[in-house]
Amino acid sequence: MSPDRKAGNDRHTPEAAPEDLAIALLWMLCTEGPVSVARACKSFGLPRSQMERLLLLLGNSEQWGGLHYVRPEEQRGRTVITLTPEGRTLCAQMQAATE
Repeated sequence: MSPDRKAGNDRHTPEAAPEDLAIALLWMLCTEGPVSVARACKSFGLPRSQMERLLLLLGNSEQWGGLHYVRPEEQRGRTVITLTPEGRTLCAQMQAATE
């Protein structure tokens, strides 16, 4: 059992609600800047397929729509998740709400 599960913290586990994972990923990007998809998967204990679905929700896809907060970028042969201008605006609002 993972330390998060032992502590009763389901926010960063595959069983967490999608909205909790979305908020956690956005907060990670707000505080740490761009992160690789692999690092985000490892941090949240998610399989790549689940992370891809989360990125569809938070990103922008012609076929699926999305919230336009993040976008994948290729940097040195790896996929990195970055914030869009809309995502940076949301981060500013999230940070202001925590102060």
